[in-house]
Amino acid sequence: MPAYCVERSIIIDAPLTSIRDSLTNFRQWPAWSPWLIMEPEAQLTFNEKQGQIGAAYEWQGKLVGAGSMELVGIEEQRLEMDLQFIKPFKSTARVSFDLHPEDGSTQVTWRMDSHLPFFLFWMIKNIKAYIGMDYERGLRMLKDYIETGHVPSKLSLEGASALQSQPYIGIANECEFDAMSEVMPQDFQTLYQFLQENNLSTHIVPFAIYNRFDIFQKRTQFISAVPVDRDLAVAPPFIKGELAPGEVLKVKHIGPYRHLGNAWSLAFNYARNKKIKTKKTPVGIEFYLNDPAQTQSEALETEVALYLK
Repeated sequence: MPAYCVERSIIIDAPLTSIRDSLTNFRQWPAWSPWLIMEPEAQLTFNEKQGQIGAAYEWQGKLVGAGSMELVGIEEQRLEMDLQFIKPFKSTARVSFDLHPEDGSTQVTWRMDSHLPFFLFWMIKNIKAYIGMDYERGLRMLKDYIETGHVPSKLSLEGASALQSQPYIGIANECEFDAMSEVMPQDFQTLYQFLQENNLSTHIVPFAIYNRFDIFQKRTQFISAVPVDRDLAVAPPFIKGELAPGEVLKVKHIGPYRHLGNAWSLAFNYARNKKIKTKKTPVGIEFYLNDPAQTQSEALETEVALYLK
């Protein structure tokens, strides 16, 4: 059967022992799981061996499928687990966490070795990319959970709604995923300066239109945009456009922008589970409902919208 491996790492500001104790207790996993955050109502069952070899839990849900995890190895700097998927298809995997102390912090490496049924060999590249993104989301939440005791990421599925057309002024850009936190704020700063210079209201809901996600190169093409109520002449780097009207699927996220991947994941997984067809271009839109300059990061409200076919 076609084999594959996925591995991601993060630095957590906590001693190795506290991270190891948390990871060996599956009752703590729902707080930071990149899958269970999409479906907190999924049915979970834990055995009584938490914290020791033989600890296990099972899950069953509409979005997360069904499966089980068992802790099979505990070493000072390494944990090993057996993972069994039942739905959406049967497969097994070996999961490990390597823990390496680094100047008072700990590098946590999450790895999975598995294989696909032969008839799905063509999906390996996509599977590795998607699981890798899940692991990155999960490690960011694990870091928050270990360092602060909670994960500031709340999701709510708002369902389908009509989106009205909206003229906008924007800046088109392209960058790697990791650079978004620097590139997009700079673009919006430039846009807000444009609004002020043209005596336009800054009490608006800005948005970003994502025209392309390259999950393999980890790059995205997007337009940072602000709505306007009158026609204006613009010159580079500004562009004029109009947000297309149509029906969209919306997911609301409350929390720091670094966890917005959770909202995208819920939107795509819900659409796939319900067999809802979405448009490929644009990939989707983010609406920023409150001002990050005047709002604590845990209270930031963002809507992710996918256009429906």
